Amino acid sequence: RRKLLLPILLALSISSCIIWTAQIQEAVPSPVGRVEAVSSEAVTLHSQPSTRSSSNSSQYWSLAVSERGQNVDCKIAPQQATPYADNLARYVDNKIIIHIHGLHHSGTGYLRKTLIDSLNHEFSSLEEQEVACMQDSLLPYRHLYKNKTKLYRNHYKGEDEGQHLQTIYPSFQRRVGSFKEAKSEFFGQFPKTAYLADYCLSNDATENKRIGNILLGQWSRYWNVTSSTKFLLQKNPTIDVQFLESTKILPTLHIIIVRHPMTSNSWLVPNMGYGWAMAYHHVLKMLNEGKVEWYALVSYEALLEYRDVVVEELMEVVRSGMKRFGVTSSIATQQEPNMNAKNAERHFRRQLHLHGASGINPKKGGNLWLAAPSNSYLTPPQKSVERWRTCLAQSRCRQILDSLTTDIFPLFGYVSIQKSNASLVNRINAGNDTISKNAPLAVDPSIVTVAKEYGRVLFSSESDALKLLRKRNGSSERDRAEGPEYIGQSPPTDLIVKMAELLEKFAAKPPEGTPVA
Repeated sequence: RRKLLLPILLALSISSCIIWTAQIQEAVPSPVGRVEAVSSEAVTLHSQPSTRSSSNSSQYWSLAVSERGQNVDCKIAPQQATPYADNLARYVDNKIIIHIHGLHHSGTGYLRKTLIDSLNHEFSSLEEQEVACMQDSLLPYRHLYKNKTKLYRNHYKGEDEGQHLQTIYPSFQRRVGSFKEAKSEFFGQFPKTAYLADYCLSNDATENKRIGNILLGQWSRYWNVTSSTKFLLQKNPTIDVQFLESTKILPTLHIIIVRHPMTSNSWLVPNMGYGWAMAYHHVLKMLNEGKVEWYALVSYEALLEYRDVVVEELMEVVRSGMKRFGVTSSIATQQEPNMNAKNAERHFRRQLHLHGASGINPKKGGNLWLAAPSNSYLTPPQKSVERWRTCLAQSRCRQILDSLTTDIFPLFGYVSIQKSNASLVNRINAGNDTISKNAPLAVDPSIVTVAKEYGRVLFSSESDALKLLRKRNGSSERDRAEGPEYIGQSPPTDLIVKMAELLEKFAAKPPEGTPVA
């Protein structure tokens, strides 16, 4: 019996392996690297997929990177796709798209959650919500599967980001792959990956609008739209502002978040400072030139520490743009902020995320970082500190950081809280002090925040509306009047010039043997 049983068990095992392998091959799409050309075969896209094969599996972009990243050739072939005409009909009436932009680990997810809560609070009734957010990559496919394992294996996208839920332009991962194949230098063109979709635009405005129609059609599967939906949110860890502005077919608000590069780890050593400067110079220059109709830029640090003020100003940016573009809301479009001087003081009070739940403050002369709670999002994690120190140990990386600290970071309002300044934190936590714009900014590892004058929307297209809001807020505005005039307006030319000079100065190839960990 044992002799007969062994072959039977072996056959069953082999059969199971074959079936499992077939399932995996069906579930996982074939890897696609750098694509040199787009298929000429026309593909029809459907508003709701009836089978797995009708999901976003066809790719309409091609990307070729050469000369170590100097040459980027990206093309989109929208004529090969049919827009989701039946689906788009639900989106063309009285709706707004809000794109959330920022580098990796810069706070795009936190900003998205903040906007969902704030927009629903400001513009929604108790019965209905006006915000639809792309946070369920399984939404279009749930009705197709009884087996949840297959559903997740075939369609789940963990980040719930727009880049993974479309096939019109290359995702960040595909961009990185192409630049690595081209052996792009980290001190050269590699940071283009942050805004590479801008290279995919056509010179034909009509074709760009067709691209926008198809892109909206693909994304429309993932917004749970109801009759009351007003705002469609989408976020990515990229800064493809020009691409999404040029392909828009609905009123579009771009909200960009920036974070100090040495605490965010958006780029690795030695590209931390240079990559940050190159990416944000690209978008700030575009904002400065008036190429984006509706935008706001905030810092992650200001959003954490001055959340009430930043959110209030973001909602004013939304209201102002809605009026300009003729978008109406059932309850709040004409609503004026109702904050008297006393409430303004309460909302503006510093919320420094350095005190623990126990309320124990660091003693004078104590170790500030050890006293800070483990959940403080302004305290650099150990990995960031190690990379920061590694950068300082490399000549070129340190030179870039020195230049940023001296010439660029102060224009964003960045200041440092160092270990030796624990007494200042103690006073702040007691409500007796705030950090002024004259506080020092360290090149060495430290807790980085922003001075109170910068604790609001930093740059915006809605400068007139923000000025009126700040005037209405009375004493809170007087406290903030010390800040530079450009806060709340378009990025200053002086900032653009200084960033361009830094990029030109350090654009040379790094010395042989410089590690690129």
